[in-house]
Amino acid sequence: TYLILSAGVCTAFLAGDLFNLFVGFEVLLAASFVLLTIGGSAERVRAGIAYVMVSMVSSLIFLIGIAMVYAATGTLNMAEVAVRLADVPDGTRTALFAVLLVAFGIKAAVFPLSAWLPDSYPTAPAPVTAVFAGLLTKVGVYAIIRTHSLLFPGGRLDDVLMVAALLTMVIGILGAIAQNDIKRLLSFT
Repeated sequence: TYLILSAGVCTAFLAGDLFNLFVGFEVLLAASFVLLTIGGSAERVRAGIAYVMVSMVSSLIFLIGIAMVYAATGTLNMAEVAVRLADVPDGTRTALFAVLLVAFGIKAAVFPLSAWLPDSYPTAPAPVTAVFAGLLTKVGVYAIIRTHSLLFPGGRLDDVLMVAALLTMVIGILGAIAQNDIKRLLSFT
């Protein structure tokens, strides 16, 4: 299962188009669900189902964003999308980035889209929690950075992104300080 998780991460990091990035996230989702529910206790299964439901909502929003990008540019290749977005009106470009930002924000657990995270990770075994804390949300952050820097540099949502990033850091650290369980502490960081 760790190999499949690694394959999903590599696919997401190496994707040259939005659809393969989506596939990488879905491979991550499948592998992380299995790792999250190892042992099959009621608490783990409940946390796993909540994690999958949130991830599926995020994936659906991402899929809608992919469809919108394709409708606006006629391609999903990120290099071509970056060039063709210059011909797209500013309002449409902002809407495209907003949809992708919400999808990636859920996956990255950006505040205020992070309420699902503290209850999901602590139910997993300690090694799984450590892998999740250091890996899963970082793929969402990578997707935000990549789409922002390549497709939507200098957009209208830069201030929103900055405020969300600052709030995520502050809320995460305050939440971590308030914890007495190492697994919950890791989920907040």
